[in-house]
Amino acid sequence: MDIELLTSPNNKELQSSSHSLTRTLRVQRIEPLGRALRTLWQELELDGEPLIFISPRHGSMYTEHHPVLLDQLIANGTRRKRGRPGQLASWKQFDPPSYAHGIASTMQSGYLLKDDMLRSAEPGDRHTVPSAPTGWLSYNFASGWTALSVYFYDYDFNDEDKVDRLVALPAGRQDEWLAFLDLLDTIHDKIARRRRQGRIEIVGGSNDLVEVIEKTTFDDVVLPEETLARVSAQRSIFDQEILRRYARLRIPRLRKALLIGPPGTGKTTLLKAEGAAHARRGGLVLYVCGTSGYGSTPWSQLYRAFHSAGKSNIPTLILVEDFEMFVSEPKELQIVLNTLDGVATPDNPAGTLLLATSNDPEKIDPRIRDRPGRIDILIEIGPVREADVAIRFLQHFLGTAYREEEHASLAPLLVGQVGSHFREVCITAAIHALEQNRAEILREDLVWAHEVILSGRAVASDAERFTPTPARERGGFFGRQR
Repeated sequence: MDIELLTSPNNKELQSSSHSLTRTLRVQRIEPLGRALRTLWQELELDGEPLIFISPRHGSMYTEHHPVLLDQLIANGTRRKRGRPGQLASWKQFDPPSYAHGIASTMQSGYLLKDDMLRSAEPGDRHTVPSAPTGWLSYNFASGWTALSVYFYDYDFNDEDKVDRLVALPAGRQDEWLAFLDLLDTIHDKIARRRRQGRIEIVGGSNDLVEVIEKTTFDDVVLPEETLARVSAQRSIFDQEILRRYARLRIPRLRKALLIGPPGTGKTTLLKAEGAAHARRGGLVLYVCGTSGYGSTPWSQLYRAFHSAGKSNIPTLILVEDFEMFVSEPKELQIVLNTLDGVATPDNPAGTLLLATSNDPEKIDPRIRDRPGRIDILIEIGPVREADVAIRFLQHFLGTAYREEEHASLAPLLVGQVGSHFREVCITAAIHALEQNRAEILREDLVWAHEVILSGRAVASDAERFTPTPARERGGFFGRQR
């Protein structure tokens, strides 16, 4: 009988067997496809001996197999009076030859893309576009030559699927093929840039955050004018003269500002307000979440955002909370330093501003925090220091319930507290007034709320109050001593 086995050529035991053996060798699809392309080339009587190779990886998708981009390239060519290297005249999809053994026999798109043709689509998205489909294509170029390409799924010897593009073209035309890929990438980048202007994108998190950011305005921000001015000054990275200055110095056009201060001072609200305003001005906003999943870390998410900004060619604002969490992994420190230094930093010709926050800046490696150029500026967002700012907080959180003659005198009592304390005082005072069957919030309600909140914090910070009694000091079961 015949036995089909996957065997090694050096397996002497099986070679000496009396049975008839059929040896099966595992072959990647790229090998029979290479032979199929060569045979097809000869059948079509195309020029010369074909040069067959794996098309270079480029951009974020396989543009040479995307119908939308190919059609756009042809349309662009008809509007030009002079030809250019890589200009496509026509293309078509065709059935694979029989000797291709059915590989890439259907035009199959692996996933859907958002309308920017850059990111994977999600439920609820509109105007989505299929990704580049697998299959067989032929290209006729304006300069009078033809190429063949097959886009297919393959596997490696770890049983992991991957995709590849195998190309056949006349020897000597490889530079023009690369020019063709460059033209397609340029079209793709323009589509992405047009769609991404004024967008807020969440990197590594839920898109539900987009609506939260969009709804935030500077009316929600209560901070000293001097602090707001220092933060807004960082937007100068988007000024054309500043961009030219960075270019003359041959350094990436990236500005890095870190907002530091205790929790509750308004750093997050300021970040969201800056993001919403930047999007309204037509810029790109990338909000980076610190969540990590399989194969990713907080830093890898931030590095992905730097690359996305660099490719966008749009003024880009990157927002990061709890920056210390993104740069805390020792194994990643070198790439962190190189990226923040400018050595390995993706450059965005339109400028990128990293606006990050930290409640614990002392946890950031001094080589990052204290080295000029890795962090360009540290801006403190601290507790309320002045009575007039305290009054603004009371006005903001009390809204129409605020009465100058009733509440303004309370401001000195609240100096030294963070913004979130004002919010909780005003909410707790409103609840207290309601319990007293009063619609009006009195000064005494605010004082009571302030004292109750401070008392609760003091109790929570008393570690001894919550430390269990040592076992030897406790009574026995049911109170009996042992």
